[in-house]
Amino acid sequence: MLKYTNMGDLSEHFNHKDFICRCAVCKGKEFKIHLGLVGILEQVWEHFQKPIKVLQGFRCEEENEKEGKPQKSLHVLGKAVHVVIQDVSPPALIEYLRTLEDVRGIGFNVEDNSVHIDARRDVRVEWVREGKSRYVPLSPEKKQQYGLT
Repeated sequence: MLKYTNMGDLSEHFNHKDFICRCAVCKGKEFKIHLGLVGILEQVWEHFQKPIKVLQGFRCEEENEKEGKPQKSLHVLGKAVHVVIQDVSPPALIEYLRTLEDVRGIGFNVEDNSVHIDARRDVRVEWVREGKSRYVPLSPEKKQQYGLT
């Protein structure tokens, strides 16, 4: 994992600015990004041949606390992102992510129609975020409800 205050491009399609915290406190001056996560995003880009917009990457500790998120948030560790891809539906993206071994966390954010991707170490988990803080396991019923089968 890298932690830098100033650097150039991370990979062919991603720059450190894609992952910075966008809060008013840190203004992206410090961030963390797990290079394995960047590699996952490169695989996704190559598969769909479309740009990936990172809605949220690194989240500083102050912003994380303000949002009421767990202290051990994978965003604070630089191991998680929320993304959207123009003309690629969340179900299509999630279906592809399931084929990638290094993707350990997959979440569908109903509010902004984005997909959470993370590179945690433990077993794979999938969920739906309904509202700001309601996380629901991706059960067969939820898969059907959101077209994520």
